[in-house]
Amino acid sequence: MMTTEEMIMYDQLVEFSIATAEEINLAFNVSERSWKDVLTLILYHRTGYTTMEDFIMYEQDNYFDYDEVEE
Repeated sequence: MMTTEEMIMYDQLVEFSIATAEEINLAFNVSERSWKDVLTLILYHRTGYTTMEDFIMYEQDNYFDYDEVEE
């Protein structure tokens, strides 16, 4: 069972097109690791970042278009 933190990271990986839900589930099912380990490894191997917080902080300009946000 995933924790709330793991569910959020799972959703973020999919939302930011880092991995598909199918890829994440496959990686978990074929490994003997925890959800947290699998999600962190996917993030690292696809982006080079070790935490989602770092990814968001350093890549926000590439993934978030603030011009589209209505004030």
